Amino acid sequence: MFERWRTFELTPDGYRETVIGIGDTLRKLGVSDKEAEAGKQLVEHIYSLQLSRRPEVCDKVKVRKRFGDVSLRLETKGDEYNPLQMLEEWNEDDPDYERTVFLKSKKEQLSYAHKNGMNIVTVRVHEAGNKQIRYTLFAMVLGILAGAVLKSMVSPEMIEMLNKNVVTSIRTMFLNSLNMMIAPVVFFSIIAGLTSISNASDIGRIGGKLVGTYMCTTVIATILSITIGLFMFHGGVPQMGTISGSGGGVSVSLLDMIVKVVPENLIAPIVNRDMLQVIFVSVLFGVTINMLGETAQLLKDFTETANTFCLRVITLLAQFIPLIAFLSMMALMFTVGVDSLWLLGKVLIGQFIGSAAMICVYSVVMVLMGKISPVPFLKKIGGFVPVAISMGSSSAAMPFTMNFCTEKMGVSPRLSSFSIPLGATVNMDGGCFYFSIQAILLAKMYGVEMTPAFIWALFVTVVALSIGAPGVPGGSFVCLTSIIVSFGVPVEAAAIVLGIDPLTSMFRTTINTIGDIAVTTALSKNEGMMDEAVYMGTADNG
Repeated sequence: MFERWRTFELTPDGYRETVIGIGDTLRKLGVSDKEAEAGKQLVEHIYSLQLSRRPEVCDKVKVRKRFGDVSLRLETKGDEYNPLQMLEEWNEDDPDYERTVFLKSKKEQLSYAHKNGMNIVTVRVHEAGNKQIRYTLFAMVLGILAGAVLKSMVSPEMIEMLNKNVVTSIRTMFLNSLNMMIAPVVFFSIIAGLTSISNASDIGRIGGKLVGTYMCTTVIATILSITIGLFMFHGGVPQMGTISGSGGGVSVSLLDMIVKVVPENLIAPIVNRDMLQVIFVSVLFGVTINMLGETAQLLKDFTETANTFCLRVITLLAQFIPLIAFLSMMALMFTVGVDSLWLLGKVLIGQFIGSAAMICVYSVVMVLMGKISPVPFLKKIGGFVPVAISMGSSSAAMPFTMNFCTEKMGVSPRLSSFSIPLGATVNMDGGCFYFSIQAILLAKMYGVEMTPAFIWALFVTVVALSIGAPGVPGGSFVCLTSIIVSFGVPVEAAAIVLGIDPLTSMFRTTINTIGDIAVTTALSKNEGMMDEAVYMGTADNG
């Protein structure tokens, strides 16, 4: 149920038994003993304040649970009277001094309103840690239903107008606001992470483990993706045309990619959102600040403040995720529709199989590298999936990925602020399945033979692009077109799979972010930078 509540009558007679009953009800709703005890004390103190001013007072106390949040609502009939106003007027000579001090310490949990002749004091006892995820899931379901209903009842012209002028516009504004913050978040997060790891040998060791592990999972993902693609389309596929030759070969230059990591100036990486260049500059600056020691303390403080500021901006933007999830699902129903979801079902099935396989791979990484059970990881990761699906971009999801690692997986912020931005750039395991499966389908549609030379060229290209592909919406589709063109397939062939790009984007973003979380968590345990009580779920949640 979305809301559960129970009402108590709070009067001087039976006062103590009623308060005990409120505490028992709070515990039954899943709050900790500490939260239940604090809730009881707040009710007692507020009621006592009311009695001291209005002896005839009789409160109704409603215990409510909504979307995981638990609160107490004290309702009293009469003229407007705010007992919380005393929190601004108290002094040491006040007989209610100690009571008022306690209430003041909990002021953020209290609120007052006067509605319909009723004085209402609300006490927030417990806030659900996964509230945002529940809202997002609920919004996704509503979006699918609303999109399906509108598509069946409204004219195609009206649907197109609504999709273009409302849905797409709002979603674009949100993604633009996130993209605006991507480069600053990466820049300051990596510098802050490096400056908190002052030992240069630690930085080199951790960085080497990160890049090595990310590269291993990328190679495994590429091998699995090509295998799945060949299996899914081993039979005949509809022929869309033929190519004149064997294609232009691999057009990706690893040397050029390495050379371009070093930017010509400091502004271009941020303006162009070239994450490899941003990472290079931030690592260079972070290492240099460490070398300067106490001389650069002002820079360290500035970096930490700037990092906190950027993450707080992201936190504010995150409040709109449920709305964006609703609009994304609605747009998906507008452009794809229920009947067309099976148009390229094999591609989606292939990506689903690949996603399941990679989760198994990540579990093995946690056992081998972290020497820790992957069970808590597997239980918790499902709660992050709606965020990844809504973002459609591993870079846009990056701040939320860092927060998830810290709060749910027990990873030290020192590590997550360095590992996650790096992973969002060089770890694109989900992109491997996207590139390989669809490239094989399109190549077979145009008569390209699946020779060992083709498979090897595809392997090299996919590995290279999975490192250099931009982690923004639409970036992977551009890379896919470059892959098929390199094998002689016309660029317009990519339009065949464009219709399901929103769905494939969900798969690749989810796997990319899950991979970042898994490797970061395993490394945090390996380096002794994990709070195991948080990871195992045994930490005090009160």
